Amino acid sequence: MNADDHSAKLEDFTGELGAMPSAPRNPPFFQKTDWLSFGATTLLALMVYLLTTLGPSVGLDNSGIYSTGAMYGGVPDTPGYPLWTLWAGIFTKLLPFSNIAWRAAVSSAVAGALVCGLIALIVSRVGAAILERMREKRRLQPSEEKWLQVVCGYAAGMIFGLNGAFWSQAVTVEVWPLSILLLCLVLCLFLRWHFQPESKRYLYAAALVYGLLLTNSQIELAFAPAIPFLAMMGNLKIGRDMFLTACLMFVAQFCGYWPNYLNLFSNYGREEYFIFMLSGAMVGLMSIGLVIKKHRAFTEWKPILVCIGLFLLGLSVYFYTPIASMTNPPVNWAYPRTVEGFSHLITRGQFEKLNMTAHIGIFLEQAQLYFVTTGKEFGWFFLPLCVVPFCFLHRMAAEVRWWILGLLPVYVCLAFLILAALNPAADRQSQDLYKVYFSASYVVLALWMGCGLIIFGSWLAKPGKPLEATHFPI
Repeated sequence: MNADDHSAKLEDFTGELGAMPSAPRNPPFFQKTDWLSFGATTLLALMVYLLTTLGPSVGLDNSGIYSTGAMYGGVPDTPGYPLWTLWAGIFTKLLPFSNIAWRAAVSSAVAGALVCGLIALIVSRVGAAILERMREKRRLQPSEEKWLQVVCGYAAGMIFGLNGAFWSQAVTVEVWPLSILLLCLVLCLFLRWHFQPESKRYLYAAALVYGLLLTNSQIELAFAPAIPFLAMMGNLKIGRDMFLTACLMFVAQFCGYWPNYLNLFSNYGREEYFIFMLSGAMVGLMSIGLVIKKHRAFTEWKPILVCIGLFLLGLSVYFYTPIASMTNPPVNWAYPRTVEGFSHLITRGQFEKLNMTAHIGIFLEQAQLYFVTTGKEFGWFFLPLCVVPFCFLHRMAAEVRWWILGLLPVYVCLAFLILAALNPAADRQSQDLYKVYFSASYVVLALWMGCGLIIFGSWLAKPGKPLEATHFPI
């Protein structure tokens, strides 16, 4: 039989069988249920912000400076807030009605609503993975489980969006809502990479967004020590090499190889020196332990270099400020078109240097202040639900378990490292001033609380015949 006859017979055979079914495509990571939770939460949060307490005009604090900077594309305040200036400037140009301050306040409301939506999206997706692997006889129907994800995601997003520390920022001309939006986006990208570690583009995107975040809020530098832990939970080798890179940076700074304006020893005092040394010791121990465990080092140096490059690319948005300064806008803080002015701007030169908490006794009092403020602003009723996911870790898939545990160092950094850096006093004025920054840690609390609601809702299901698990991609 020649080749032509063989091909003809093969065609006849396949024609009788019909077309071969194509291989099913991988379903998207975020399902329709997750996007429904995101969309509903974002829309309702935006309606609450716009229709209730949105600032009608110029308010107190830096509202006037920020509004003017957004309108004219200037440099409103240290450290320049270039990303927020561009973000709010879009709203001042596109919205054809009302005053400039109101338009800039709308940008805060939109950013705040997107924060609520992202929290709902993450809770819904993680909740699907939790329900997939829960080995219980008490199970809801698949459609009911999807509605449980939507409702719990919405609850987590709205509880965060309506807490007193964040709500006040989302209805006025402020930069903080955009900062929290970028923080949530970093966590969302880490979640996406965590469930699919071989797809490193989400890790790279997280590095880029974190660089953008630091151009809008330098206090979020406190989030940096948690990043190697998050990476380690997703990929042990990449986490190890991140710790090793951080260890090398610590040694370089300790030996004085960095410029003076980046050297902690020349800029700060005894308390900062102690925290710096303690952090360096922790990073060194983690590096040694992971190298011993994996018996190798820097096998993932290429992804680390890409992350560093994209992080610096995000930070390069700061170079917008000298360009804007050259146009001589009405608000031209520190005159950053010069080298001295640019350095003065991004290092917050006109403010007092960092004065971290000096004594453990004072820090314990401040921690008590933080917990009281958290219970008041976030809600005492919701805090016990944050503990529920940790009680069911043994029943979760490994990816979900490590993700929930990976949020622990994030919470510690956003709550207690920021607390030590702010060093708030015990008076009422300090509490009202600094509670805004505590809301960054409330993001993690909202994520834990949403997962706790999903577990609690599943546990309350009526006993019945065990159902096959719904097939959500893990």
